[in-house]
Amino acid sequence: MTSAAIGDLPPEAYQDAPWIQVLPWLAPYTPATARELTDLTPSPDWWLTESPAVTTMTAEHEDLCRHLARLFLVRHPEATFGSSFPTVPRRLPLSTLAAGARSRTAFQRLQLQTVGDLEALSVRSLYDVRGTGQGTIEDVVAALVSAAIVRSGDQVDVDTVEDHNRSDAVPPAALPPAQIQLLEDLTQLAGWRHIRRRGDQPLLNVVIEDGAPEQMQEVALRLNSLTAADISANVGSPDPVLEFTALLSELDERQVRILCDRFLGRTPRKLADLATEFEVSRERVRQIENKLKELLAGTFHFGTSIGNLLASLRVEIQPIAALDRLITLHPDLARDVPGVDVPLWLVLDRLDDYFEVTDGWAAAPDVSAAREQTRTLLEDFASEHGVVDVAAVTAATSMPQNELLAWLSWCGYVLHNNQILTRTRSLSDHAAGLLAATGEPLHIDELQLQMSRDNSIRSLSNQLGDDERFVRTDRATWGLASWEVEEYTSIRQQIGLELAAAGGQVEIGQLVESITSRFDVSPSSVQAYAGNGDYEIVQGVVRRRESPAAPRKAPTATRRLFRHDDLWKLRITITRDHLRGSGFPVPSGVANLVGCAQGEVVELESDLGTQSIRWTGLQPASGTIKRFLDQLEAREGQTAFLEFGPYGRFNLSIEDQVEPEADPLDQAVALIGAEGVGTPEEATMALADAVGLPLDAKPRRILAAYRQRGDDDIAGLLEQVWTRPRHQWANQAGGVDRAAAETGQRSGPGAADDGGETTANDDLDNHGTDTDDLTDSGSAGQDDDQLSAGRGWVPVPAGYRSVGWVRPHEAEAAVLAYQLHADVPVHDGDRITGWARYVDDSSMDASRFRANVTVVRSRTHGERIVCWIREHEAFSITQAATEERSVSILGPDDTTTGLVEYFQPGSAAAERYRSTTRLLRA
Repeated sequence: MTSAAIGDLPPEAYQDAPWIQVLPWLAPYTPATARELTDLTPSPDWWLTESPAVTTMTAEHEDLCRHLARLFLVRHPEATFGSSFPTVPRRLPLSTLAAGARSRTAFQRLQLQTVGDLEALSVRSLYDVRGTGQGTIEDVVAALVSAAIVRSGDQVDVDTVEDHNRSDAVPPAALPPAQIQLLEDLTQLAGWRHIRRRGDQPLLNVVIEDGAPEQMQEVALRLNSLTAADISANVGSPDPVLEFTALLSELDERQVRILCDRFLGRTPRKLADLATEFEVSRERVRQIENKLKELLAGTFHFGTSIGNLLASLRVEIQPIAALDRLITLHPDLARDVPGVDVPLWLVLDRLDDYFEVTDGWAAAPDVSAAREQTRTLLEDFASEHGVVDVAAVTAATSMPQNELLAWLSWCGYVLHNNQILTRTRSLSDHAAGLLAATGEPLHIDELQLQMSRDNSIRSLSNQLGDDERFVRTDRATWGLASWEVEEYTSIRQQIGLELAAAGGQVEIGQLVESITSRFDVSPSSVQAYAGNGDYEIVQGVVRRRESPAAPRKAPTATRRLFRHDDLWKLRITITRDHLRGSGFPVPSGVANLVGCAQGEVVELESDLGTQSIRWTGLQPASGTIKRFLDQLEAREGQTAFLEFGPYGRFNLSIEDQVEPEADPLDQAVALIGAEGVGTPEEATMALADAVGLPLDAKPRRILAAYRQRGDDDIAGLLEQVWTRPRHQWANQAGGVDRAAAETGQRSGPGAADDGGETTANDDLDNHGTDTDDLTDSGSAGQDDDQLSAGRGWVPVPAGYRSVGWVRPHEAEAAVLAYQLHADVPVHDGDRITGWARYVDDSSMDASRFRANVTVVRSRTHGERIVCWIREHEAFSITQAATEERSVSILGPDDTTTGLVEYFQPGSAAAERYRSTTRLLRA
């Protein structure tokens, strides 16, 4: 209840003076400037041409006073009541005004008795009264308007009507106005709690001081136990669906169709379509639509069942709520409305501009605004890396946590470790948030897995390395710089720091222990770096190298790098990483060619900008070539040549694939990137020049050079042209076993594990096979720790020959030796049990065994050779040990060249030979 009800009076009870004399503040208004007045009566300018006595014949007293009061509140907040209501008697008691308990409470707090006491006050000054809001002030102004338009002699009649309409339960004279107001307010509050489905919650929270009398403690207890159910039952119409269908029944067919098609349709129909259907103008359809909007807004105000439901929904949607939760709170929302065949929630969505429903979410005023408000809220809680604690943001919203998380996921936010990542647009931002949410360094593989993005490990590592927010805490582990953890740069730089701290030199064992205890690096890697590049090991002590180290390999000895007059070409196969823009390793011969020493970066010029070659790690690397590939519209799997010209020039070209059926010599020429070759003689000269030989070099010398370089694909093609087919000389062996003819090895269980690869043809130079009991595979007879002939021999699969039982840590050392082009110790725990010995391509052994590394084991009386091992074979052994399975060995041309057999630890074979891996060649 807001005020006492005012009944309509007979015409003679109203003022017959013009409106602008009774209410002079109406004089400035015209129909164009006061649209809210024109719709109150049939006369569009009634306040200018009529008197209250005339106007009240067509307008209800209560509605007229309320509309005028609202206009006065909005447009005349500073005007005094004395000048605004001159016809109201100044001696008229305020208690006789048609005002409710709230207004009388305000009068009591201001100590006002008559209308004259209000004369100097205004709407603005009433707002300063404690407990007074807009509803109370509107009640006061409406009562003054009522007093102004009624003749002064009829005020008692108005008061009598008011008294007649008051509740008889509590006579007005029995209670002060403030207490009457309290009862009214409690009744309204109880009604709101019923609307909100919270009728069992306490209405009040009264706090009594410690030590107060027991009687007062009991008063507080009773007040705090008061609920909405104790005050009133549920208010409003019990059925909002029936309330809406009742409105539909009052509309004509055309209005219902426009309501359904324009407001409640899943896809609103166009005005032109409806105008054609009803044979009226589009403007007429728009007029009917506007009238329906006004009707709906005026009908379903607060106090009606639908109005109450809308008010409750507005409270829940702050700014977002799941539609399922709203339906649970108000089951009526899911009911279909007869006549329009849509659920009630859709009707309310279209009726109320406060919210909209999208994809199961009710948002205020729409989903876009709700997402923006959510983003702003998260920013207030976000850390420097954009991480927000779920518990903190949950406490700041009215949504249940599971619903909040679902909404954040719908908005695209990432949740990790009960933290919300708000910045995930870029790789580095995403990684920073993920690390901050985790709270500890992560391996690069784990970062990649958790981020679930379509990027390579290399590109992620490059991004982190270029961002000052990150530090590398180990070889492949990253953390945040703000954690102030020890930074890992590289093994080379760690050695430099250790030397600086130790005064310039440190014992190798101490260096290995210091670095491996703090970082996840192997002792052999530390030892390898300590003896290469900027450092050297002299009598077990590491120090900085006094003279520069010699380049690892000459360009003419580098596989897949070919000379063409003053231009050099490096052949590569285009990969997905190239197309993505990743950098990639290049041979040390390329670094030597462009003058890039270890620890340096060289910039080459090209038509598409600068191209970098850097040697800041173990192996030289090229910068991205993506711009060249994009320009040439390159595809994955194509063959390309990196071209290094004089004066520091760089270019890239793509060669067309040569058909497999083409002449072998043509295929070989294509593989070196030669152009303009027409005859076999020109091809021979081009092949010689490509590897730094004189143009008149003999074929067997050219073939030997390609073999030494490791260009097996080209050497194989040249063999087809310049040598007799293998089956011809193989058949010359007569009754000798073919494997023995090829390798000179003994057959049977007690034979040496080996697999020879050399040929014995009349056109090529041959090397003897009588060196230190080695077969041409480079394998010794059975090692000392293997069984003698006939005992414990493990059968070799058909089609393969055994090279040797190479242990996984020996293969790791071999891989590193190939990368460093240096001898690398084999570590078994803390002991050095052997070496991976490296020889240059110019070595006779490298040519004979077609390998640059020999694995040896240390013995009491010297070293024992295990085998000569090729780089891809060593990689395959480490792969087999890691994956705990046998692995096929693929050669440079992706053909199967061998097999790594894997034996489970503890098996008979693994125990006998002290190795889980055996190397076989096809």
